[in-house]
Amino acid sequence: MTGRASDSCPFMAGSERLVDPEDDAALWVTIEFPEAMKLTHTDEQLVNWVVDQILRHKISVSACAQHCQRPLCLSLPVVGIPRDEEHNIRDQAKTLTLWWLGEILADRVHLDRNVIFP
Repeated sequence: MTGRASDSCPFMAGSERLVDPEDDAALWVTIEFPEAMKLTHTDEQLVNWVVDQILRHKISVSACAQHCQRPLCLSLPVVGIPRDEEHNIRDQAKTLTLWWLGEILADRVHLDRNVIFP
């Protein structure tokens, strides 16, 4: 992933923080988490929650990652799709989330709960 490392990217590989992509043309799909999920859900369950929220259309779309600015959410970049094509935005966000789920299941990455649930 290209971009810059920051203390707010919620994905990590071992002890190394991954980076959010830098792309001025990207939109960010944000999914909210209930605070109680911190203690009751695994990383796999949290990412499955994200997929479910995308399928239920319970997302917000913005020009920047919200997990950089506030807790209890996760933002995913969507590139190359106009803002008015919500169906395509959701599809790309779902595809990316399923990819992250595969990485978590393969034990290559994990969520930094201190970013999502400070």
